[in-house]
Amino acid sequence: MTQLFLKSSLTQIKLQFFYIVILLTLLFGCISYQYANAAVRIGWTDQVDLAKLAQVNGTYRKALGERVDWQQYDDEFKMIHDLAVETLDIAPVGLIPLTSAVTAGVQVRIIAISFQYGNSSGLVVQNKSGIDKPEALIGKKIAVPFLTSAHYSLLKALEHWKIDFHQVQIINMPANKIEDAWKKHEIDGVYADGISLLHFQKDGHVLVTSQQVADWGGPTYTFWVVMDNEIVLKPYWLQPFVEATLKMVKEYNQNKDKLTVKSQDIISVAQLLKLSPEDTLTLLKGKEYFGQREQSLIFTRHLPGYLNQIGLFLRGLNVMNNVLSDYLIYIYPSFINDAKIK
Repeated sequence: MTQLFLKSSLTQIKLQFFYIVILLTLLFGCISYQYANAAVRIGWTDQVDLAKLAQVNGTYRKALGERVDWQQYDDEFKMIHDLAVETLDIAPVGLIPLTSAVTAGVQVRIIAISFQYGNSSGLVVQNKSGIDKPEALIGKKIAVPFLTSAHYSLLKALEHWKIDFHQVQIINMPANKIEDAWKKHEIDGVYADGISLLHFQKDGHVLVTSQQVADWGGPTYTFWVVMDNEIVLKPYWLQPFVEATLKMVKEYNQNKDKLTVKSQDIISVAQLLKLSPEDTLTLLKGKEYFGQREQSLIFTRHLPGYLNQIGLFLRGLNVMNNVLSDYLIYIYPSFINDAKIK
């Protein structure tokens, strides 16, 4: 009787173990299926940059071997929110929202530079404003959306010219309201970017560009950023993503003079953003794109200081109460440094 009981117990244990194995197999199978069928969710804005070329020609999809779900945004702070709640995997984010987020404790990491603002961003003033030199800005009305790269660049330009920003009437105005104010001559100038800058130049002139401000020590970037747990859990797609980005930069910098308004990628991006091919090409070439060596150098030598500058800028505007002692932990250069670029 005792022997029968032992056999019965052993049989039950074997059955329980068998069921556990089946359940684990099904569980891992579901997880594998989920990962196999999950898309890499990439944020995008209306900036004309190399990422748009990748969007229209499938560069990232080919490099990752994964389905890509492009999610459009008009607010970089919203992109960071969606990264944090895991409804977005990777996003192009500027210096100001990034610095604001990490200072507030959001564990987001920079893994690559998408672009640096250049000649397609700048301070443009009305031809009839009488502003033909920086000193003429004193007392004038200049519109800019606050807490943007344009806002930071404007203040850095005034600092370079040794003009106290309180001497200029800087008006916080959303981008969609600025054009109407310009047409009504309610403002004398605007720090604008992209297609808006090209429109304002029709009856205005550029006093300074973001490229010049960068040369004076105030560069503004858009970075590719992810949450820190993505780096731990998903390096298998982050590394090829960065490598595809760097390869695209290398090919662009080698062949940008061959791009024309008739190039298929330019036409496709123009259709995506509802722009003319001429404006699309101008705006694409109005940004700086850095290769592997340049990005590695910026990451290790310059970026912590730039983030600190932005932190001080935000604190000076009473947007943040504190500035971190070190922003280095939010910069993750390994994917750049380990990239294999042919």
